[in-house]
Amino acid sequence: MKKLSLSMFILLLFVACETGYKGEPNSTKEESVSFTTNKPKASYLEYKEPLDAESLDSNFSSETREDGLDIGTIRVSEKKDSVRLVFDNYRWNLTSEYLGEKVDTVGSYNFDYSPEKLLITATLDGYSAFSAQLPKFNKDSIVEEIYFDESLDNNGYKFYIKLRYDSEVKVFSLKNPARIVVDITLL
Repeated sequence: MKKLSLSMFILLLFVACETGYKGEPNSTKEESVSFTTNKPKASYLEYKEPLDAESLDSNFSSETREDGLDIGTIRVSEKKDSVRLVFDNYRWNLTSEYLGEKVDTVGSYNFDYSPEKLLITATLDGYSAFSAQLPKFNKDSIVEEIYFDESLDNNGYKFYIKLRYDSEVKVFSLKNPARIVVDITLL
């Protein structure tokens, strides 16, 4: 029993460290915005007012324009009341089955959270590929699934993150290497 407990602890430690969810110091610039505030915290992120009073949608976006990118991996870190999704950005390598080199900045993105639908709609622009495997979530997770409904032109992707419970959503990007981070916390 002790060996099993120790093995589980070590496995949990490695998973938590891999995603950077423990809040270790990071030399990259972090820019975030929370939908609970009506003011953006970063100059290039903007909050969009809901179209009707009953809708409390949240919109997180980046205006950075970069082409030829690939979402190469999606890392998931789950805790009891939160989930962090990290979308790692790479240079798209057309001639190889392997991931290209990591890039320093993310492409243009837009994440729109609709609490009444429990749905995050994500649109990526400047991405020539989405080679990451979509993660599976257990029945206790805040996230039900990630799925594609339609693809855009050659330079973009649209996908959805379906939630099980009402949550607070924060989306921000980190640089060097580039990644888009989605923090989902149970309300």
